[in-house]
Amino acid sequence: MTTNVFIHTLENSMLKVTAGNSVALSQSVLNEYPERAFLLAKSNDFIILDHFPDQNYLDYLIEIGVGTRNILIPSAQGDSLSERVLKDKELLNFLQSLNGVVLHPYMSTQAESQIAQLINATVNGSSPDFTKEVNNKLFLVKFIEKIGGVLPEYEIANAQNVVEIAKKFQKKYGKIIIIGEHTYAGLAVWPIKNKKAFENFQAKIQDCETQFLIEKLYDVLYSPNVQYQINDKTIKFLGMTEQILDKNLEHHGNSYPSLASSRIKENANHIANELKLQGYRGLLGIDFIETTEGKIFAVDINGRVNASTFGLNINRKKPFITLTHIKIVKKLNFIDLKEILGVNIFDSQTGTGILPYNLGFLELGHFSAIIIGNSEEECKEYLDCLKNKP
Repeated sequence: MTTNVFIHTLENSMLKVTAGNSVALSQSVLNEYPERAFLLAKSNDFIILDHFPDQNYLDYLIEIGVGTRNILIPSAQGDSLSERVLKDKELLNFLQSLNGVVLHPYMSTQAESQIAQLINATVNGSSPDFTKEVNNKLFLVKFIEKIGGVLPEYEIANAQNVVEIAKKFQKKYGKIIIIGEHTYAGLAVWPIKNKKAFENFQAKIQDCETQFLIEKLYDVLYSPNVQYQINDKTIKFLGMTEQILDKNLEHHGNSYPSLASSRIKENANHIANELKLQGYRGLLGIDFIETTEGKIFAVDINGRVNASTFGLNINRKKPFITLTHIKIVKKLNFIDLKEILGVNIFDSQTGTGILPYNLGFLELGHFSAIIIGNSEEECKEYLDCLKNKP
């Protein structure tokens, strides 16, 4: 018998390396991450949170067949949720009493590895060191070269020489992109299309100690994300979605299905198999671009839960659009939000509607949603409905 225990947490140090992330945003991201695991958990699973969720929201999730009431909250203090668990002996003893625990982190870190050792559990992920390496953008280029893949022309830079190298690339290509070695949710990604964008980049990286990738910025037709679950014996394809990116390449969700070339899945399968041979385990997401010239490049490897993981888990039959940080009136609770959404809220009977999550952002006037419809047009109607709300 297996007992799944979800613990989704980020450490402040993981966000600081993205450069330019404000303290307020960092804290809000830390607060909203744990509850997202509800969308992956089943009724008999356990989820570890830093606080009890809105009871009305929890009741709604259970009513539509999502999530669990098996909620564990550590009583100890710590910089991250996992650190709080490590300091809570009573909670550790309880977890140890469960049968066949599999720990599901947002991303496998040293803290989850220590928890697993203490409670005789396994982690749905790789070793912390390998996970950290895979999530580094510099690993991507070295790995793709090693397995014979194709990359855009690039150069690695540090804070001291990034401006000089970027100017050289800009002179050659006109439009370039600068990527920090660690990125989350589109942070630390700078498309440089004009002088002002370059000046903004220089201002943001003055105190940054990270390294950077500098590449040509291509005109793109599709930007798909391909996801897998990698186990000791199997690689399970979870789906391919299209990333929703704005002109600054900030990520605003994913749509399904992606219309990108089937060659992308072939390339993704090759990468996933090679990573498995190197010992990678757990959730894996690979981002690609398909350019207007027909070129295909892998541009990111996410050795962790991906933004579209939640949508793929909730829905596998109908088109969906996952959106993040939808602006709405401030200081709502779930009952207020449910009233605003009205008949458009997700209904398990029809399998369509607006399924809200990331409710930790409600106090800031934002939330996220998985929008599911029978067609792309229906999804857009739901989206229009959201945009027109006060």
